[in-house]
Amino acid sequence: MLGEERYSQIKEMLSEERSVTVMEMARKLFVSEATIRRDLTSMEKTGVIRRVHGGAILVKQSNRDVPLYLRENVNAQAKDTIARKAAGLIKENDVILLDASTTAFALIPYLRASDNLIVITNGIKAALELGKMHIKTLCTGGTMIDNSFSLVGHHAEGMIESICADIMFFSCLGVSASGMINDTSIEEARLRQTMFKHAKRKVLLCDSSKFGKEYFFNLGSLSDVDAMISEVPLPDAWQRMIKK
Repeated sequence: MLGEERYSQIKEMLSEERSVTVMEMARKLFVSEATIRRDLTSMEKTGVIRRVHGGAILVKQSNRDVPLYLRENVNAQAKDTIARKAAGLIKENDVILLDASTTAFALIPYLRASDNLIVITNGIKAALELGKMHIKTLCTGGTMIDNSFSLVGHHAEGMIESICADIMFFSCLGVSASGMINDTSIEEARLRQTMFKHAKRKVLLCDSSKFGKEYFFNLGSLSDVDAMISEVPLPDAWQRMIKK
């Protein structure tokens, strides 16, 4: 079993039980207790869990665990500023990949100014909003994540693999100081990685509250994207990393 898969299962166990022993985790995941201890040490550094004697507890929710309707109102002004900037990158007849993040959702009202667009999204709410605007929309299908109304899994990934987009707009939970783009959901991370491979231009939409944050699933690096848009100027080191 891959480390990322164990992290996801450990987090799920802790969500259900609140506190789980190392012995119990090792037994359920068919690995050694030493492996579990190493995993817990890595996860504790992200702030998601806290080590306790003999095991671990889940200490806080990540933003991805907060319902979509609450996340939409967080940093709303910054998201709108980012969306207005991002709209300037869209050209007539573009095929657009849009993830299910609330930051990407903020871009939708600004699509009215462009003609003959096609938008592919894994966001159920995004698809409904685009439909109201009579923009040609393709939804990936797949398994729905309850709190985010995002579609993930093999079906969603397979649909993305069948297309070629002009531009992709996506967000994340954090960008580390070293420029790694990260998240807490392995399913959403995998889907975005698939999107990366099928978009000519990749644009990260990220407000400043996510700067310097680290979580345990890496989507990629700033060197993998063509642009990063925020409501504030980017650190010089990050600007040098972004593809020219």
